[in-house]
Amino acid sequence: MVIDPLQTVLIVASLVLALVTGVYVALDRSPDRVLVALLALLEAGLVVQAVVGIGQLIGGSGDPGITFVGYLLAVLVILPLGLLWSLGERSRGATAVLIVALLTVAFLVLRLEQIHAAA
Repeated sequence: MVIDPLQTVLIVASLVLALVTGVYVALDRSPDRVLVALLALLEAGLVVQAVVGIGQLIGGSGDPGITFVGYLLAVLVILPLGLLWSLGERSRGATAVLIVALLTVAFLVLRLEQIHAAA
């Protein structure tokens, strides 16, 4: 139902970006254009995952249930909300919110894989 290599890339990218964001926090820097562009690229990958997952679900490829769709949609809003918070407040703590958002994205993608495997 989902693309396994894409999920691996999304998990690794989320964790690497969490480390990069940790450097931003340590240096007391707000997200710059480079970090925002990398986050947008990750979000694009999450959109591809959601489109493929929902498309395959509609196409009749198994029935993982409403939980699967809920995770697909929830993972799309976590990163933009974390970025908005970080850009709106411009503090070290607000930038740290991005780390939490990125770790949450990695967890949700992993959870999607588990839900799909169980279906």
